[in-house]
Amino acid sequence: MMPNEFAYIGFVGCYTRPGQADPFEDSHGGIPHDRSRVGAGVIAIGVSHNGELSFIGPGPIIKADDCPNPSYLTVLERDDQRPGGLKNGGLCVVSEVGEGKWQAFSLKRDNLSISANAVGDPIPTGGSYPCHVSSVRLPREKLEFILISNYGDEQGVFNLYTNGGSSYIEQSSVDFGPGSRADLARQQSSHAHSSCAIPTLDSSSSILDICAADLGSDSIIQFSVTKCSKSGALHCVERGRLATPAGSGPRSLMFNPTASFSNIAIVSLEMVAQVALIRRRLHDGCLEMIGSPVSLLPENWPLEEGGDETIMQFNKGCWASDAVWSPDGKFVYAAARLHDSISVFQLQYKIDCYRQARSTDDASPSAAVIRGLKLVDRVPTHGRTPRCLTISECGKFILVAHQHSHDVSSFVRDETSGGLTLVNQLDVNLAACVKLVRPDKIG
Repeated sequence: MMPNEFAYIGFVGCYTRPGQADPFEDSHGGIPHDRSRVGAGVIAIGVSHNGELSFIGPGPIIKADDCPNPSYLTVLERDDQRPGGLKNGGLCVVSEVGEGKWQAFSLKRDNLSISANAVGDPIPTGGSYPCHVSSVRLPREKLEFILISNYGDEQGVFNLYTNGGSSYIEQSSVDFGPGSRADLARQQSSHAHSSCAIPTLDSSSSILDICAADLGSDSIIQFSVTKCSKSGALHCVERGRLATPAGSGPRSLMFNPTASFSNIAIVSLEMVAQVALIRRRLHDGCLEMIGSPVSLLPENWPLEEGGDETIMQFNKGCWASDAVWSPDGKFVYAAARLHDSISVFQLQYKIDCYRQARSTDDASPSAAVIRGLKLVDRVPTHGRTPRCLTISECGKFILVAHQHSHDVSSFVRDETSGGLTLVNQLDVNLAACVKLVRPDKIG
């Protein structure tokens, strides 16, 4: 198939060096896998209209020599207002190495292939081992922000950049400080694992609000970005922190994509293999937990339910990764490494008629009363170490990047039940991340 005939185009990041991003590498020799295989760079794949995966082109569109350890990326969709060489869309890719860097690449799509070309020089990320990048565009402000999370050796660092014409300019760099020390092996210091932009409140003076997951300090950190009306200077300041359970290690977070639940987020707690719902209070913007975290694992895992005693040495079999919402905001999909499964949860809620009657907006978050998450299924991912999940814009497909079985899996999603059915898999060495975009939005 030609690139424009696919339902979606995917971009797969990977590790181009062995023994990467495995907390058990030093203590237990790492998760068993074929260590002779390493990634070649960023790979382009196609997703057909029935969910089948295939490669686009014979090799990587971004080679390991140009961007080592391209473990995470975000897609920039076509935008005529974007200055520079990225108007037709592109990629922002982190290089997860000691001296962290990230690079923007333009994308060109023709009838036969997709190509990527570097835009400007690699940019220092302000920390070490950057493991997450996201972007948000504010058309009203004519600004595009790039958010970088540096996992870090000594401490996590969050960096913020804006597009300043033909290049990106660092606007802020925030050190996260010490860790919680609940787990002395992994939480001596902070570790910025991911971040996301969230809608600003009507009463806020900020132009952008951000939440970041700090695995090392067991906290979700809130930031606000303000713009000086006279000079136009941008300032990023910390607004508050929500503590997660000690030793839980928050890894990823995503706010619900619907207007009705836009103040509700799902948080993946890596070190206890759980997920938690959090709420952003509408009256003051502060975060709070909703109920108790929910396990991604069967009872008595790993000694029962298909596990074995050898898995006990890896944090007793607890190692969560990604958690994402379905586009309709009704289901959560959360991956558990070691158990190598996706737990499917349905959001439980009711609409408060009194609150809804007082609201001027039928879709107002204030009308929804969240009751929690209901487990509806737990599905094998058909690979080892599911590191990243991504769901298509239409909600029909979910892709899984498996780090240690060296592949990407595609599932078709039942939009009514939330259930998943495996379609096929592609071999991608040390796959770490996969992102999707419609062909008409790039190139």
